[in-house]
Amino acid sequence: MSKSMKQLTQFAACAVAALSVVACSSEDTAQQDNAKQNTTKGVATFDGSQPSNDTRALTRTTATYTLGGDAKVFWTSSDKIFVQDDANTFHQSNAANLYNPSNKAKAIFSLASGSFTLNNREVRYTGENGTDANTVTIASTQTQTTANDFSHLGTSGDCGTATATGSNGNYTFTLNHKASYLCFVPRCMNTDLGPNIKLTKIKVTADQPIAGKYDFSTGSLAQKAGEIYLNTVTLNTSDFSLNTTTSSLATNGAYMVVAPGTYNFTITYTIKDPATNVECDIVKTIASYNCQVGKINDITAWIDKDMKDYSKQYYMWDAVDYYWKGHEEDAPRVKGAMPAALTYAQNSSDSRWYNTVSFPAQATRTSNALPNANEITWYAKYGDMHWDISMFWSLNGHLYRGGVWVKTKAKLISEGHYSTSINANGDADLRTYNNFYNIAYPHNGNGRPANYETDYFFWPATSYYTSASQGTKGILFAPGEHCYMWTSTAAPITSPLYGRPGAYYLDFQTGDHLSHVQVGPRDFGFPNDPSIFR
Repeated sequence: MSKSMKQLTQFAACAVAALSVVACSSEDTAQQDNAKQNTTKGVATFDGSQPSNDTRALTRTTATYTLGGDAKVFWTSSDKIFVQDDANTFHQSNAANLYNPSNKAKAIFSLASGSFTLNNREVRYTGENGTDANTVTIASTQTQTTANDFSHLGTSGDCGTATATGSNGNYTFTLNHKASYLCFVPRCMNTDLGPNIKLTKIKVTADQPIAGKYDFSTGSLAQKAGEIYLNTVTLNTSDFSLNTTTSSLATNGAYMVVAPGTYNFTITYTIKDPATNVECDIVKTIASYNCQVGKINDITAWIDKDMKDYSKQYYMWDAVDYYWKGHEEDAPRVKGAMPAALTYAQNSSDSRWYNTVSFPAQATRTSNALPNANEITWYAKYGDMHWDISMFWSLNGHLYRGGVWVKTKAKLISEGHYSTSINANGDADLRTYNNFYNIAYPHNGNGRPANYETDYFFWPATSYYTSASQGTKGILFAPGEHCYMWTSTAAPITSPLYGRPGAYYLDFQTGDHLSHVQVGPRDFGFPNDPSIFR
């Protein structure tokens, strides 16, 4: 082959790519299993078994992957490589000419300049948009639009080197990848919630830089003096599904390129419920995570592990069974929604109907473990309630946020602010007070108070299902905006407006930041959850 600099030189790359897999779970442990990290579960290869006279290159810059197994990596039509000529000068090839565009398994590269007669020529790949054989940029913002699609591999920072064997313009090489790769497969174990939430992005924050413009002159990634390197990479996804209870690449497999190294990772999964328009961040941590050169690391995550579900916490006062038992499919699921059918309890023959005992009898069934009306006044007056929108929870298959932190019973007792036999104003025992009673106390706190983990409990803003006394029964009223809870105390009347027997309840309203101790009709569907009080 002529050595003319102007002659179009065909550079054939018959490649076997050294991209292998490490499969590790990150969700429940702070320490990565290093024994597993150093044992590849599979090796992803790009079949180089072509006839020696076949001048078509194998593919390598997008990938398909089997979880914990093999990756198949493909060229794209815009890929270019850099090849070292006889004078040790790198030249960039023309864009890949895909031999078989239907599977992109083969490509042919050609160079318009340089002399290529010697054996053992160095090849470098510096990304789909690479313009320099000596520089690789790992993007701090990466984008994947389809689950289990690593077509952004080449634009996000993939890179590799090889030694090409052959002579006189006919070469083959095995490409070794030099970046590291993360494969995320989050899951949601709440089968009602999973179908309704989406994964919008994943942010990885490390204790050392993982992205930026790297020196590649030695064939390995190295930081350059004067360059800015970032400890965070964000992968934007296109509302990937979380409707899976197992790790499923097809459902939401998401890929990221990072610089090799050992890191302490904080991984933030951003999820959103389009129906409630609630978006939240789920944060997981991994310590000493080894991102090896040329390895794919599987990272699983149980997204809703710490997210409590309150779907079955609503009761009419002291009912035997919860509000929608046996008719869960009819329960309104979002703010202001009507019941799908009028299948809430209609009368006392239904186990979901409220306790009809007369005042001053107290709760004997599902409300009997709740604080009585006197005790509730102490929480209301001295509970130092703090509204917190950073707390997330689920209800009837949807994502919600918000609630208040309230001082625990033990904390109130230690401060001398608690009694079962008299209210916080010291003027009545509400268990026997034969009159309408309604009182409110202001609270101005926001966020999480000091010592919230030991001295406070969280009360979610699950709101309630409306009473017949409000005109329409069974509507889900303003979840995420109001906190309600029954007490164990019956009341003589509901209010001058309703004029019917009722029961005491506690509520906190975000609009006025007031905690109220009130009496309401017993057919309200209020939360009835003694487990939150401590």
